[in-house]
Formats: sequence, structure tokens, C-alpha cells
Amino acid sequence: MSRPMLGLFDYVDDLLEAAQEMKNAGYCITVFSPIPLGHEIEHAIGEKKNPLKWLTLLGAVGGFFTGLVFTLGTSAMYPLSRGGKPIFAITPTLLIAYETTILFGVLFTIGGFFLFSRLPFFGKRPNDEAFNIDSFGLMVEGVASDSEAEIGHRLVEFGAKEVKTLE
Repeated sequence: MSRPMLGLFDYVDDLLEAAQEMKNAGYCITVFSPIPLGHEIEHAIGEKKNPLKWLTLLGAVGGFFTGLVFTLGTSAMYPLSRGGKPIFAITPTLLIAYETTILFGVLFTIGGFFLFSRLPFFGKRPNDEAFNIDSFGLMVEGVASDSEAEIGHRLVEFGAKEVKTLE
């Protein structure tokens, strides 16, 4: 059975070295910090792939075609020819398609944000008061019960002041 392990670090450099080593060893890691460390973490363990842009593109393309179908379908169902003007006019069709492109793109982006952020989250998250004050945390997930001592020793070698096994 695998249980996550949590190491508390005093210094960012030690945390980043340990995170890089654990990531290279094939473990799934999570970093906790009292300050933002976005660029430092990206340099140490690599940038995480973000599928949100593809969901936004899907919403925008779907919105464009929904606007076209909505406008052209309404014109086909209720034809009102006035003074020789075309029933299927380009300008209003593109206006509605443009607006639905933006609307669907934004809605898919917001929905994707909540989906990929796993919000709302009703499970238990590891929390330690030291994360809020002066310590940095590294949670290593997927640690087998027979290798807990080895991972704990490696975290201490990298400068962890405390190593805990979480339930």
C-alpha cells in the first residue's frame, strides 16, 4: 500500500533539489510554500502541461458554429424578406457568431479552470501550520511501504528538518 510522505524544509534551495530528485525518481510530488515559487519550481521540475487552452479553443469553435446555426436556422424558420434584402445576411450572422464565440470560449475556460483545479474539493488535504509561517513542504506520493525509510532518509539528506508519513 502506498502512503504519501511529507518533508518540511527551511530553505527553498534544499526543497527544489529534493523535488527535482523525487520527480526524476518517478514519484508524484506536491510543493507547499508560504510564498509564491512559480518560476523556481518550473525551472527545477519542469513546466506542467496545461490543457486549458485546448478547452478554450474547443469552446470558441463550438460557439462560432452554434452562432452560425442559431442565426441561419432562425432565418430559415422565420423568413422575412424586406425590400429585396437577403434572408441569410452575412453581417448579423457574423455578429452573433462572434458573440457566441466569446461567450462559449469564456464559459469553457471557467468550467475548465474549476475542473482542472479540482474545485470544489471535499477530500482531506495535508496541512501543517509550518507551511503558513516559515517552512516549505514537499509531499511525495506513491511511496510503497517497503521504501518509506529510504525516501525519508533521502529527504533528510536534502535538508528536511522533519519527515512525516501521512495517513
